[in-house]
Amino acid sequence: MSQVHATEKNWSHVILGAIGDGVISLDAEGVVDYLNPAAERITGWTRDMAIGTHVVQVLPLIGLREPPVHPDVAALSAWFHSAAESITTLRVRDGSEREIQMSVSVLMDGQGGPQGLVLTFRDISQTATLMRELAHRASHDSLTGLYNREEFERRIKRLLGDVQAGGGPHALCFINLDQFKLVNETCGNAAGSALLKEVATALQTLAGENDVLARLGDDVFGLLLPQMNVSRAIQVAQDAVGMLAMQRFGWGDRQFAVGGSAGVAAITPDMQGIDDVLIAAGAACQVAKEQGRSRVHLFEPPDADVARRQGEMRWVPRLQSALEVGDFQLMYQDIVPTAQGSITGRHLEILICLPDASGRLIAPGEFLPAARRYGLMGRIDRWVTAQIGEWLHWRAGSGRSLPELVTINLSGSSLSDPEFRDFAEQQARELPSGGSFCFEITEGEAIANLAEASSFINRMKRHGCQFALDDFGSGLSSFAYLKRLPVDFIKIDGLFVRDVATDPVNLAMVEAIHKIGKIMGLQTIAELVETEAAYERVRAIGVDYCQGYHFGGLRPLLSLG
Repeated sequence: MSQVHATEKNWSHVILGAIGDGVISLDAEGVVDYLNPAAERITGWTRDMAIGTHVVQVLPLIGLREPPVHPDVAALSAWFHSAAESITTLRVRDGSEREIQMSVSVLMDGQGGPQGLVLTFRDISQTATLMRELAHRASHDSLTGLYNREEFERRIKRLLGDVQAGGGPHALCFINLDQFKLVNETCGNAAGSALLKEVATALQTLAGENDVLARLGDDVFGLLLPQMNVSRAIQVAQDAVGMLAMQRFGWGDRQFAVGGSAGVAAITPDMQGIDDVLIAAGAACQVAKEQGRSRVHLFEPPDADVARRQGEMRWVPRLQSALEVGDFQLMYQDIVPTAQGSITGRHLEILICLPDASGRLIAPGEFLPAARRYGLMGRIDRWVTAQIGEWLHWRAGSGRSLPELVTINLSGSSLSDPEFRDFAEQQARELPSGGSFCFEITEGEAIANLAEASSFINRMKRHGCQFALDDFGSGLSSFAYLKRLPVDFIKIDGLFVRDVATDPVNLAMVEAIHKIGKIMGLQTIAELVETEAAYERVRAIGVDYCQGYHFGGLRPLLSLG
């Protein structure tokens, strides 16, 4: 070998010894004639052991087809190129395994013919482990270890495509726990998390090898059942409900019956997308809960109950989007002094509407039932309260007069939420001078949350807030509960007011409610006053305020002068 060639070879070995990638060179028959220090570390073979040994012994790759029996350079090159197409597993000399990424180069002789190969590879075991962990986190629920909603929806999309191509049958089961909220509220979040883990473990025993079990929400689980007809899917759902009915959850010295309800839907070709599948099963599950819990309900298109729940569920993403971007529009309706019979602009009730794609305003009665059912009312109440606080500050800062009464409707979920009560108190404390809130709560929700309602009313009154009890008279025990609720106004249920001029029973009810209110020192408001005759009748009774379309409909709050 010439001195120049020897020097070049020495330099190449120095360079190859310094890099972190493993390098192995082979002759035309696949025998190792060089490996660098990095290759020694990765393979576990020393240079002395490896040189002269066939490469399949030094670099045994797992999961590939058998290497060529009589290898030449072309055959070996093709075999190693197949390994280089993806991450490959290497069995190290001590029997352990590492994941490597490889590239292959052909060595050419002086005449341009192949005389061997150079294999370059790096140990990516840590990187591959991290990638698998990240992929697992992206597709699995961090609490239960089950699939998450995103991955579940991807699996549904595959099965929906299969059904539309003539495959199937496939089914989906929604499972909703009955006692999660009770456990969470009475024992804390740690107990709720422990319950979810126990339920997830129990449900896994029912899932078949090809089934997909996921946690879709706080206490909602989904079970995707490929290649299963509806009859069999109903049986699986009944097994799940039966198992949950028998399950007991212990926390400290307390024991809880778990229980659950399930909805089943077949994945059919006429379903247009993932939402159609999820809404069908979710609506069926809601119907099962309403029918008495611990039940299974099958989605069938003519089912009126399911259709109603489907309609409600379609509002959920729209409402969530509106909350994120503030897409609601605040409206107001005047509360008119009855004796005066004309609008003063000083007493208002705030309502929210939702613009549709064409800009038409959707009345709250269309979407608020869905917001109540799917746990969005607390967020809506918080948004409205904050917006009204900002509006009052804006009016005060611009020199405009502040209304004497700005009524904000509150849901039962807000009444029972300590965080909302703290938030409302902070908002009231920061109102400009002369500004105050009047919170309106329905009679039914006040009775259902009597202790929380009474406590909240007394707390907020310290900051100048007032309270109105809506729909008064609709409950059988209205007068008995009224003594325990320190409200300022009672709003007479519009069902009585609407026909007060023509129905003597309704007239008697309005008179009785007004009289009791006066005895207790409360002001009365007649709602749904829609005709001149109704207005004249409630004025004759002496009701303090009127509200209804007889005095005008909803108007944008920002249009108030």
